[in-house]
Amino acid sequence: MERAKLHMKIVWYVLNIAVIVLGLRGGYASAAPEQLRHMNPDGVYCGLILLTMPVFALLSVGYSNQRRRRLSQSQHNLVRPSFHRNPFNWWGDPLQSLFISTCIMVTNTLGGALRRPAIGSVGFWLVGSYACCFVGLLIGQVLIYRIYGGQVVEEATPHTKFLSPRS
Repeated sequence: MERAKLHMKIVWYVLNIAVIVLGLRGGYASAAPEQLRHMNPDGVYCGLILLTMPVFALLSVGYSNQRRRRLSQSQHNLVRPSFHRNPFNWWGDPLQSLFISTCIMVTNTLGGALRRPAIGSVGFWLVGSYACCFVGLLIGQVLIYRIYGGQVVEEATPHTKFLSPRS
């Protein structure tokens, strides 16, 4: 049983790193001139992304908490994110999903910025929208840790149960 858990941790670690690295390629490819032909991001779009991402982060964690209470699950704590867990479990592990999404947006921003000299104003706003998404998710995570700080716990290991929240 322990061996299977170890293998799954390795699989999720490799998958998380691969998805984050692919974000770099995705950001670079999306800023290519042929990809930018029919796009029109601008400052208003970036501002809307910056305002909605923290709200999205707060709502996703709030919904996850409400869903767990409604299903009467005994564990209402939020587990601190790591690289060796499933990043696609938004309802069960929202901090993990937000963490990996934030990392992907960082690499998307960096990938798009690698094309910076040749992208023009449309590419600039595209990279700006990636950066606003990253900053918005980051602000959302800071707010989540401020609001739900008492519920955030370390991941349980085979040797320990959930630790009491840090003060």
